[in-house]
Amino acid sequence: MPLSTNTLSPRKPSAARRRRAEPFYHQEALDDATISELSSKQISRMTQGELVRTVRAARIPAGKLRLEYFDRATLQRLAHQARLCCRQRLG
Repeated sequence: MPLSTNTLSPRKPSAARRRRAEPFYHQEALDDATISELSSKQISRMTQGELVRTVRAARIPAGKLRLEYFDRATLQRLAHQARLCCRQRLG
């Protein structure tokens, strides 16, 4: 029984998967100076993905954890800690 050509073609990613992956391609770089200048209001308005990205960009030990599974309050506290660490690095 021959296989149909539909089963041999590569699968296209679903729309949800494309939306999840898209922000990683179109984001600006975060450096210590940018993170250190964040206000508390800006941190409170960030999405969960932005909070994760901020903590990881700050290069603090917590950035190596599986941050995607943390609740919003914890991520906000880590973002504040990241901001303080960046301020200390810049002197």
